[in-house]
Amino acid sequence: MTQESEQTLMTPEVKALIGQKTEVQEMYGTVDVETVRRFVVGIPDKDPRHWDEELARPRYGGTTTPPCMVRYIGSRIPPWEPDRMHEIMVADPFHDSGGGMRTKEGLPEIRDVAHTRSHLHAADAMEVRRYPKIGDRIFSQSEWVDIEEKAGRDGRRFLLATRETRYWNQDDELLLIARSVGVERP
Repeated sequence: MTQESEQTLMTPEVKALIGQKTEVQEMYGTVDVETVRRFVVGIPDKDPRHWDEELARPRYGGTTTPPCMVRYIGSRIPPWEPDRMHEIMVADPFHDSGGGMRTKEGLPEIRDVAHTRSHLHAADAMEVRRYPKIGDRIFSQSEWVDIEEKAGRDGRRFLLATRETRYWNQDDELLLIARSVGVERP
């Protein structure tokens, strides 16, 4: 067994990340018809409930967005804020993750306290509670809900980190709970 496989990654500093939350963030703008149209064309989703008010009203109360759309527009930033992804890629074109599009409000990165270098996106799960409506303002908050240390077949240690983000509208109606799991390796 090597020294590397015996050294734990689950330090007190890593454990202290569990339960840390971001500040509540508000999406720039509101859910609008053009954003829904572009998203529907892009994924593609031909369900008419996204544009046919008469068809959607009896069951949904009006047109809806695709279920996963809130996850992608919920962190939309104003056009005058700097492009964080551009900054990251200019600094290191081989960076393996965008680290989120927000700078000040984001969760602390695990690699900063665990001394890991590599991140692999492992899984996503989304729990849809309610569809956003046109005109909704979207709010979100992220939290590290779990971090576990595991050992691979070769004995090398890695961390499985679970981040949960909750999205809700201006009426405090929960829209979506998104969970992402990442693998952090030294």
